[in-house]
Amino acid sequence: MVEIRPFKATILNPRMQIDKLICPVYDTIDTETYKKFAHEKNNIIHVTTRRKDMDSDEFIKYATKELDRFINSKILVEREKPAFYIYGIMYSLTPEILALLPEKDRKSLYFVFGLVSLVKVEELGKGNIVGHENIFEVNSNERYRLMKGSMMNFSPIAAEYSMPGHDLNNLFEEYLGFKRPDFVPDPNKPPVVDVTLNGSRHFLWEINDEKIIRKIKKLTKGLKLLILDGHHRYTASNLLRERDGIEYTMMMLMEGGDRALLLLPWHRAVRNFNEQELAQKIRENFSIDWESDINDEEFYSRLRKRRSEFDIKLGIYDGKKFSILRADEKAAHDLSREKKEIVGLDLIVLHEWLINPVIQGKPVEDVSFNASPEQAITRVDSKEYKVAFLLNPFSIKDVERKAFIEGKNFPQKSTLFLPKAAEGIVMRKIKNGEENNYFI
Repeated sequence: MVEIRPFKATILNPRMQIDKLICPVYDTIDTETYKKFAHEKNNIIHVTTRRKDMDSDEFIKYATKELDRFINSKILVEREKPAFYIYGIMYSLTPEILALLPEKDRKSLYFVFGLVSLVKVEELGKGNIVGHENIFEVNSNERYRLMKGSMMNFSPIAAEYSMPGHDLNNLFEEYLGFKRPDFVPDPNKPPVVDVTLNGSRHFLWEINDEKIIRKIKKLTKGLKLLILDGHHRYTASNLLRERDGIEYTMMMLMEGGDRALLLLPWHRAVRNFNEQELAQKIRENFSIDWESDINDEEFYSRLRKRRSEFDIKLGIYDGKKFSILRADEKAAHDLSREKKEIVGLDLIVLHEWLINPVIQGKPVEDVSFNASPEQAITRVDSKEYKVAFLLNPFSIKDVERKAFIEGKNFPQKSTLFLPKAAEGIVMRKIKNGEENNYFI
């Protein structure tokens, strides 16, 4: 059984201009993004994200020193009472991202809710909490050292649950007095945080009413959780449990059936490979299903259409034209049986048949992961990379099947979960044993 607890959140001081103090989650930040946000000396990025020219030891020392300054100067403040929190994110998608989605999933505005609470940590896959992506051990170790050195959770680990009746989201809407995607603020229940980052609006509401807290705990009893975003942080939290006796971590729980919760693919751009070998591999296992000078609506519509779960299609851009590659169905079926996997077969086919056999350098250096087709295409147009592979999005049901039925993980950088929480909206000071004082 998943165990959740209320807690006293740490937030940025509402008296400050907090839109200058928040930043994206650490593992989405590149060098240019770091410079943009680190220009403000009080931005939370200074304690959450390692600068690329810093080694891990230097970063931990710098981050903990900056955290002390933030707390002592009241840039960060702790709420007075333990509570559950509703984290709301209102966001929209660019036309190119919308084109990837089936028409039924396209909206002008998305508004997702998550329950932020402490969750009792357990080993992944051994009980009620599972992951779906492989991790880099070195990244988890750095997060562990940062958590232990700072005794902080800086942003909630995102996980989904199944609740066909939508009882928890319905409770949130009833409590706040509006139905999404409309936003009608109640002056009697103002958010403790309301701030915009990169076009997405982030809200945090506090629930410290004991009756509602008990109701939330009852609704979440017996849930199984699937981690969507934050596998390294969860692994670090499990290390804290094993080595230091810290039993709870901060998580944001979202309903998998919420249509504002999306999973998109990471598109690949590849360089340093033998072009003749790639052409040969394509001839061996694929047919050309479609070619065009542009990646328009028809391109993505054709990419999505499948005859069966073994009818695998990949988009490819070589700097001149866009093509849709259609894998040999029998060969794809055989590969699926060999791997004992069906979900994510697109990625398996891409790497097993195309990328791995032809790449001449190191995949970690010569395969770029891109959040949008346009980003991957731009890398090819700039001559930095030779070819881009454009992929279909996953659904929450796909990931649930992968984790709960197949019992397998996707490779790293397989799924891009939207929307992303921001660093600085809600944090938690780790005080071992504190959660037992807040039992309701």
